[in-house]
Amino acid sequence: MLTPILSPKEAAKFHSASLAVLEKTGVKVEHDEAAALLLDAGAGRDNEGRILLPGRMIDEALEKARASSGQIQLFTREGEPAILLEAGQTFFGPGSDALEIRDIETGALRPAILEDVATNITVADAVGFDFVMTMALPQIDHVYANVYAEMVRHTSRPAVVTAASFEDMVQTYRVAEIVAGGKEELRAKPTLVAYVEPISPLHLDEDGMSKLLFMAENEYPALFAAGANCGATAPVTIEGAVNQANAEFLAGLTIATLKNERARLVSGANSSSMDMLTSGVCYGSPEWARTVAMYAGLGAYYGLPSWGTAGASDAEEPNFQAGAEAYESILLALQSGSTLVHDMAYLKRGYLYDPRMLVLTQMLVGRARMLFRPLDLSSDALAGSAIDDVSRERGGLDNFPSHDHTFERFRTALWMPPSYWERGQEHARSLPDMLTDVVKDILATHNPAPLPAAKLAEIDQFLNSL
Repeated sequence: MLTPILSPKEAAKFHSASLAVLEKTGVKVEHDEAAALLLDAGAGRDNEGRILLPGRMIDEALEKARASSGQIQLFTREGEPAILLEAGQTFFGPGSDALEIRDIETGALRPAILEDVATNITVADAVGFDFVMTMALPQIDHVYANVYAEMVRHTSRPAVVTAASFEDMVQTYRVAEIVAGGKEELRAKPTLVAYVEPISPLHLDEDGMSKLLFMAENEYPALFAAGANCGATAPVTIEGAVNQANAEFLAGLTIATLKNERARLVSGANSSSMDMLTSGVCYGSPEWARTVAMYAGLGAYYGLPSWGTAGASDAEEPNFQAGAEAYESILLALQSGSTLVHDMAYLKRGYLYDPRMLVLTQMLVGRARMLFRPLDLSSDALAGSAIDDVSRERGGLDNFPSHDHTFERFRTALWMPPSYWERGQEHARSLPDMLTDVVKDILATHNPAPLPAAKLAEIDQFLNSL
């Protein structure tokens, strides 16, 4: 396991600071059952109606969570083990509800449509992301159930799903239950994680709490990830933003485990920065990469998997800026051991998906993983025999290209760049143009295994009934 950016001692200080926020400032809870769960367990209420959580409640919730959520196994659409979420293990996937899409045929930016979900999921599946998200938000009725159905038609990989309302989430999970074969089958072998949010700062609204309690009751894995952005919905310092968002997560964790001690939650939040020139939230800022590493450190301290982001950019094209911002955050996510890392390939501050960026960022993940690959100290890797052979038989150390050891090992020992990556050779076309060719080839040749016809028919029947 890699060393977290946040040391255990620093994580303990953040935890104490977050407990102080919950004990002194508390949370605004707009959901009767959630409020009752807290009050019945010993929380207090101040003169403004805010609920104050004593530290012992948080500690008890964390003890339950370590048992239920320390490891969360996600499965493929077919019920095979896919990724095991735990502190220190890192998995990458794209983001969700982009309003704009770059059309791969025309190159123009346009509003997202349902077919874009299929396009982007197909590319994400082909290049090998560990999990998927929608990457598009078409303006259609019952959008969340429809886009999830489109996702499972085009990949077997686990998913993280969003929902604007509680009803949206219930509809999405009905589709997931159809695919899994029933509610109990989905509970035993979860294929998706729900993205649930509080409203920063420290506001637990009716809809968010309904989603969280639904997830807890059914023991479906979930996030409770605040959008606590520096200078906008949280203090301008990254330390203050992480303190507040961690308090929001701990409040949600407490409610979920009071509802069901077997509730399964991923820790962490989203804390980027507000651009002080435009008031937009930055997706390629160093602040977000740094706070992802901090949440990973808190997750390790709590013994829980963590939520993160990487591979995104504020640029509109897969250009130099996009590559620099994406790679910086990928490196930090890997170094810190952030677990469930989303938003890969997001552009234009989270408004735009360009399938070419999916190809580029997954390539950057492979490159970054080479940097952090554990050393191999076996005799074969240390290559003493090869050194001896070349030195004795060739009279010098300059003939390794023709040695069997090089031929047998070079594909695994070295990072092998894709054909569009320059290494001194001249390319007649630009990187974006070559990435366009890669995407078009994927769409022409990649065919994920289809869902059984009976399940497709049941999904269509359900969607038509909405």
